[in-house]
Amino acid sequence: MNIKSVGAGLYDATFKTSDGEEYDVYAVISANGDPAQDETEVKGDDELKATFISNIREELTVSANGLDFDTIQAITGNTEASSDDGLEIALGTDSQENPPFIELKASTKAKDDDGTSCDLIKTWHKTVKITQEGESEFGLELTGVAYQTETDIEGTSLTTKRVATIQVLYS
Repeated sequence: MNIKSVGAGLYDATFKTSDGEEYDVYAVISANGDPAQDETEVKGDDELKATFISNIREELTVSANGLDFDTIQAITGNTEASSDDGLEIALGTDSQENPPFIELKASTKAKDDDGTSCDLIKTWHKTVKITQEGESEFGLELTGVAYQTETDIEGTSLTTKRVATIQVLYS
């Protein structure tokens, strides 16, 4: 099996809640994770003696040009209300002050160095959604932070403590 793969074209993003329910990020455009960590420097004798690293994480941004009320309900914990005139969901409520952890997955079409089609999938294991905001042509931006964890969102042990996993899956 090849270990070299190239990909282009994000085609799907989903997230999973702790009860195993999966939700589609409708009309996804991008899913990005920027690595981050806290560093504590120990200085002495006019030189740096050591640096300690903690709070390893990735700061996430997912952009989409669509809206799925099931997704917004799962992220915020707020319930949609429907009437003869349409649907609505409240944003910025007290329930969002303690958002649930979710697992986010982004999928990209790819090929390995033999030309075999595959999918590159990155899964951020323990993500907290922080905000949702509108864009210029209707869009949705979800931001959050993925933290190191020893279990996936459903509590199953991972082989090592990690922030995310990248997989190559063959059809």
